[in-house]
Amino acid sequence: MTKTLEMKDALNINEILSASKGRLVRGDKRLSISGVSIDTRSIKKGELFIAIKGDSFDGHDFVEQAFANGAAGAVINESQIEKVAKDAADSSKALIAVSDTVWALQEIAAFHRQKHTISLCAVTGTNGKTTTKEMLARILSQRLFIVKNEGNLNNHIGVPLTLLRLKKNHQAGVIEMGMSGLGEITRLCEIAQPNIGVITNIGPAHLESLGNIENVIKAKGELLEFLSECDTAVINADDANSLKAASKMKGKVVTFGIEYGADVRAINIKADESGKTSFTIQKGKDGIGITLSMLGRHNIYNALSAAAAALLFNFALEDVKAGLEKFEPFKMRSEVRLLNSGLRVINDSYNANPASMEAAIMLLSNFKNSGRTFAVLGDMFELGDYAEDAHLNTGRKVVDFGINYLIVMGNLSKFIVTGAVESGMSENNIFVCVDHQEALDILNRYAKAGDTILIKGSRKMAMEKIAERLIKGDTEE
Repeated sequence: MTKTLEMKDALNINEILSASKGRLVRGDKRLSISGVSIDTRSIKKGELFIAIKGDSFDGHDFVEQAFANGAAGAVINESQIEKVAKDAADSSKALIAVSDTVWALQEIAAFHRQKHTISLCAVTGTNGKTTTKEMLARILSQRLFIVKNEGNLNNHIGVPLTLLRLKKNHQAGVIEMGMSGLGEITRLCEIAQPNIGVITNIGPAHLESLGNIENVIKAKGELLEFLSECDTAVINADDANSLKAASKMKGKVVTFGIEYGADVRAINIKADESGKTSFTIQKGKDGIGITLSMLGRHNIYNALSAAAAALLFNFALEDVKAGLEKFEPFKMRSEVRLLNSGLRVINDSYNANPASMEAAIMLLSNFKNSGRTFAVLGDMFELGDYAEDAHLNTGRKVVDFGINYLIVMGNLSKFIVTGAVESGMSENNIFVCVDHQEALDILNRYAKAGDTILIKGSRKMAMEKIAERLIKGDTEE
């Protein structure tokens, strides 16, 4: 993924200095900047390189390379001036020193955002925020030129980089906002200045840093606290935590949900085994039938949140239908694949937390009438003191939803097993694996045509390797 982002309505060095509170070490203040980059591998001629220090690299080591690749200037930390000025000695290049390059990137992005008077929707939530963001973008892009995060650029660096892509002809923005601690969404809002805020749901996640669910609600609710009396929030009416966060909203609240009472609601829900879900979106007395090319109750909620937000942009239900029906599921997110062998694989391995794990197990249970069901589950991370209970509860859900076989991997998976056994699952139907290959061997031994396999775990578990090998083995036969 590129980390170079173009700005057609360019900034000049003087504006960069003003926004970043920087000091011009050398160069011409009148010089125009065609874009901003933090990656020398993709930087283009005339762009500004901002040297960011990461966990495994330091951008200050690459300023000379940035200049050689065409950068017109660079923003560096004051503490690195002597080193950079010596290594990257080209006097024709602008060199700006700041106290903190990440803060400078954010302030430059905030300055650039303020030059554009577009409506901007911020999307956050424990689960579904990327899918919701992409669904909403798909609807809006039918009639508007929009800016949105590419991929998962939703943090303190990704959001500023996204906003620096804003052009004069952009008409709207959809910005996903992630967080792992308090204050982070507030900061992203300060930069992005949203006037519509969507919270998909709020559940236990990032508890290692946040400590408890109350802090998760507070952290997600920062989006709503930022919005003014003139702004609008889109809230999940079926999620008590989201409603609790919405109590601090100063402006208008629009709700979505499946249960009765939501402003934008799904009724007449039907799912088929080909991987599609149909339902009617109802807004007041108006309604329209929709067919999604994806399964799962959680994806209905994602579609409803995107629909509710799109309606705030004055789109009609017909526009919502057209956009949602063209939407394709992402790789490793509720991705259903029917193999030549007759096995069905649900690859939901992108990430996992307690709520998304339950949603995935529920989705797997929809295929019980077709054959046996296999839940292949890896550890969930960043849950702090809640980790044991979360994994125990996952094991219980496996039994509650009537799953036939449980295959687990990871240090915390013993708690999934304990929860399943305590809830009545036979130990003969449970397999504890040391690696992906052992899990694959068990599936190859036991699963047969008509069976459905769910594969899910946190990102670090790389559970997609199991799905990929199943699919590769199927195509090689």
